Amino acid sequence: MKKVLLSALIGITMATSCDKKQADHAEHLKTEQTETKDFVQEAKSDEHEAHTKLDLNNGKKWAVNDEMKPFVAETETQLNAYEPKNGDYKMLASNLSTSTDNLVKSCTMTGVPHDHLHAWLAPHMKEIERLKKAQNRQEANKSVDELKESMEKYHAYFN
Repeated sequence: MKKVLLSALIGITMATSCDKKQADHAEHLKTEQTETKDFVQEAKSDEHEAHTKLDLNNGKKWAVNDEMKPFVAETETQLNAYEPKNGDYKMLASNLSTSTDNLVKSCTMTGVPHDHLHAWLAPHMKEIERLKKAQNRQEANKSVDELKESMEKYHAYFN
């Protein structure tokens, strides 16, 4: 009888523990999604740009967390692979948007470094939105040129 009760108690404890872990994980994912959505909305607004001027960190580049770097490189690769004469700019816009979303999700930066990254990222994201809305190749290529300049700016201020 004791063994049955002990087994039942262990089973209930494990089930409760698993339910709690699943609930905690779901809450973590919900919080992460909310934070990402908030960051994207903030980046699309003009408010942040007005508060932080993009400049160097006492003459040095700002450090970016390693988790973000692959998405920066991915963005640059996509831009460099685009063919202005016949490239699919709608697909490029979609891919850049995905890469930027992943960049935002991977950001763990805080404080002043984060503010400076945001001062670069907000206009970059707006240009991706312009590319998404481009009505023709000429508009698209102008946005691609702006995005390439944005990447040069990124390399000038961040490492």
